[in-house]
Amino acid sequence: MAKPTYYNLEKDKQERLIDACIEEFSTYTFSEASINRIIKRAGISRGSFYQYFEDKEDCYMEILGIIAQEKYRIFKDVVQAEAGNVFEAYLNMLRQVKIWMEAQPRYYRIGVLMELDKSNFIQKLTKQNPGMMEYFLSLIRKDQANGIIRSDVDPQLLSDMLIGINQKLLMEHFVNKDYDRMIEASEAVLDLIQKGTMVR
Repeated sequence: MAKPTYYNLEKDKQERLIDACIEEFSTYTFSEASINRIIKRAGISRGSFYQYFEDKEDCYMEILGIIAQEKYRIFKDVVQAEAGNVFEAYLNMLRQVKIWMEAQPRYYRIGVLMELDKSNFIQKLTKQNPGMMEYFLSLIRKDQANGIIRSDVDPQLLSDMLIGINQKLLMEHFVNKDYDRMIEASEAVLDLIQKGTMVR
């Protein structure tokens, strides 16, 4: 996180620095991000940067903290109904992602770039958070126990399918900014998974 000197900055300088960091981390992966580009965009010296942050990792963690606060602000009043099954939970999650994409596209891009970054720092960060995979696996197993999903379905395979579809649709429709179509396409794919393709 940022050093005390960062928090003592005048508000406009602080905002200019943070905006430069957000722009950098939403354009490049953490590994590719450059302190030189950040300081150039923010109009500060390299020495000043190190008065505010220990290093690039420290700077990145500060941005993730800001993103987490904003996410909480946007979603704190969203009432989430208990999902009936894994497919309803999946669509509920996508609807929340749609709100996030529209409200904070740069923050969303930072999340996308995190998934593409294979550096040790990012891998360590992502391992600290419970993954979507475990979330879907637990819901699938619960649905199997409740007789909603067939017992012979491999939970790992179904979870992989849902995550793979999720990533493809999110990326495609985020680039096109066609968020309503993203939900429609997801509903169609989930219907296909649930009903199958063979005529019975």
